[in-house]
Amino acid sequence: MTPLWTLLSALLLVLSMAQPLSSSEETEIEILKQAEAEFIKSQNQVTKNAVGSLPEPIPSHMLTTSAPSIATVSPGPSLAPQCPGNQLMLEGSTGCSCVPSMVKDGDNCTCPVGFTLEGAAECKDVDECDGEGSAPCGLHASCINTPGSYSCSCLRGYLMGAGGCQDVDECALAAVTGLQPCQSDTECKNTAGSFTCSCPLGYVMEPNGQRCVDVDECSFEEQCRRELGNVCINTPGSFVCQCQQGFRAQPPTCVGPECPDYTVCQDVDECLESPAVCDGQGVCENTLGSYKCVCQPGYRGNGTHCEDENECTSGAHGCDTNARCSNIIGSYFCQCYPGFDGDGHSCFDVDECLASNGTCEHICANTLGSFHCSCRPGYQLHIDGRTCVDIDECKLQNGGCSHTCTNSPGGHTCNCPPPLLLATDNLTCSNITSCKLRNGGCDHICTMSAEGHAQCSCRTGWKLDEDLRSCEDINECGDFTNGGCEQLCVNHPGGFNCTCREGYEVRTDDLTKCQPVCVPTCQNYGVCVAPNSCDCPPGYPGVGCSAMCSPPCAHGGSCMRWNKCLCPAGWTGTGCHTALCELPCANGGRCVGPDTCQCPFDYTGPQCLLPLCTPACQNGGSCVDVNKCTCVAGWQGARCQIEPVQCQKPCQNGGVCVGFNRCHCTKGFTGNSCETAVTTPCVPPCQHGATCSPRNTCTCPEGTAGLRCERLTCPVVTMVVGMARAVRKASRESYVDRCGPLGVQLCTKYRLPVFLLHSQSGCHLVEVAVWWFNTGLFSVSHR
Repeated sequence: MTPLWTLLSALLLVLSMAQPLSSSEETEIEILKQAEAEFIKSQNQVTKNAVGSLPEPIPSHMLTTSAPSIATVSPGPSLAPQCPGNQLMLEGSTGCSCVPSMVKDGDNCTCPVGFTLEGAAECKDVDECDGEGSAPCGLHASCINTPGSYSCSCLRGYLMGAGGCQDVDECALAAVTGLQPCQSDTECKNTAGSFTCSCPLGYVMEPNGQRCVDVDECSFEEQCRRELGNVCINTPGSFVCQCQQGFRAQPPTCVGPECPDYTVCQDVDECLESPAVCDGQGVCENTLGSYKCVCQPGYRGNGTHCEDENECTSGAHGCDTNARCSNIIGSYFCQCYPGFDGDGHSCFDVDECLASNGTCEHICANTLGSFHCSCRPGYQLHIDGRTCVDIDECKLQNGGCSHTCTNSPGGHTCNCPPPLLLATDNLTCSNITSCKLRNGGCDHICTMSAEGHAQCSCRTGWKLDEDLRSCEDINECGDFTNGGCEQLCVNHPGGFNCTCREGYEVRTDDLTKCQPVCVPTCQNYGVCVAPNSCDCPPGYPGVGCSAMCSPPCAHGGSCMRWNKCLCPAGWTGTGCHTALCELPCANGGRCVGPDTCQCPFDYTGPQCLLPLCTPACQNGGSCVDVNKCTCVAGWQGARCQIEPVQCQKPCQNGGVCVGFNRCHCTKGFTGNSCETAVTTPCVPPCQHGATCSPRNTCTCPEGTAGLRCERLTCPVVTMVVGMARAVRKASRESYVDRCGPLGVQLCTKYRLPVFLLHSQSGCHLVEVAVWWFNTGLFSVSHR
């Protein structure tokens, strides 16, 4: 029977490896032991034969794979003959054999495959599934133990194959079978052991997971850059950016994969494209994305209907307070009042006394907007208000004179007959007896004669008048000698001076002589021979004997000699008209001054080396060529005016980068990077200095508790102050503690024997129990 069992086992092994079974739920591989059972049955039959007959050996590949242990059963003392190996003399049998659950292997009895020997003659099933992982079944499979064998079943989503359990591609299977694992508008994606249904880009799954709905991208802010004039329009699965009304798409200035995907819109100037959009007196003003009609200055209305505004009655004029306002259609004008001068918006007083003394004969006094005339003492103002009439004081009580009164313009004088002299009051007359009274009536010098009479004499340049008192000036210039002056003699009281005609001046060495004057003075050893006429040496024919250069020396140059200029630094050439530039002017520039280049319109700089961009580059861009900008930090556009969507520091807490280092924060967060949570006041408010945290919660400081930190807590503080073995008398002290929500309370502290224990427990009762050990330790309990 041994060759038959070997052939049967090999056939079963080949069939189990070549044709694995599978089902929709699980695929199981079961190792059958029918052959082993038949073999055991046949062996039991052989056991009944005579003792000493041995079966053929069992092939080694039919033994258990777990190398079961072989135990030898030692037969007890019996009168029966001794069995070979571990065979036994079974009851009712006359020969040696193996128990029914074992098989014979040579002279020994062993357990069949799938069992292991336990005790002397008992076979126990081997649990092949007992081990780490999936044991003999491999990954993605579950192992099920059976008596003497085991079976493998693949997990859901896997099928048994030649290499074990393999993933089932449900999406590919559905395409072949026509079944649809997902809804028609969703996409199937295979996963390990399963599959998922997802929505395409631009769609999102409904909460019930049944179908996909379109995502309205326009509901999110900053999708299309509204600041650039764009408006977002949602489309199935996507969106488009279009220009708002009043804007027009600008031709793209960037080409390439790094260009932004939004449209740059340019504001439409309706006033420029439709000049007649505002009729009548309205004026069109362009606004961002639109326009408005406003009334012209001098009119009022809504821009469509305008009427003249009377600025004089509304107070909208700018006339001076000393001016009159007059309204005209669409405007007004201001005119200063008489006595004031100006443009009407600013008027200032006219000083009439400056021009012809205000037509006043004597005194003119200016006033605000006018003037008035007055007269000097001795005159009175005429009825015309301008001329003055003399007052004849002699007609009124003889002018106060004691003898003779003589009227004069603006006054009067009192006269005395000889030998009387006018007293110091200039009114009465008295006899002269001394030079002490009014200098004896003399103008200059008074001396007393031997007879006791006062005699008058005059100083040099004067002569005594016929009245023998007053002195008369002697005119030295009146004789033929002309006072000894070469040209002009000027007489003055008591003397004279020599002067010269125009073009001459008095000589300093002889005050009677004159010399010609030359303006400018004669230079280069020239001699002034007549007024403004120099006798010049050769080579200096210019005014004042100066050198003459043609053309004249410019830019501060000095003419040194005939047509020879000494030019200042930075100038050269004939007449110092050529500028010098140490560094040459480039790009068509022209040297127009010392080291100064006049550049063409598209270059600038000291040497015209720097190109110009008009308008200028923005946002840190550099002008590298004429009207060509190089942008930095991601800015784009012809003038670096297009802001990049780039944030060097990532936006936090769900924020979205919408510009250059600009984050659009979600609700509840703020800051440059949305890093700060927005805290709103807690309702009801936090107490005892607590901090309001997000979600309407309070962060309580130490010593407080509760939802709003409304309760004050006093932590228990226990401190050993001293330890002594001596017994001290207990004492009790009281103190005030502010602990507790009910305010100030009276609390107690105790001094205990052996050591001092201070316990603060929020004004509650403290129980102290002390156990003294030989080691000096203690324990404290409190509540």
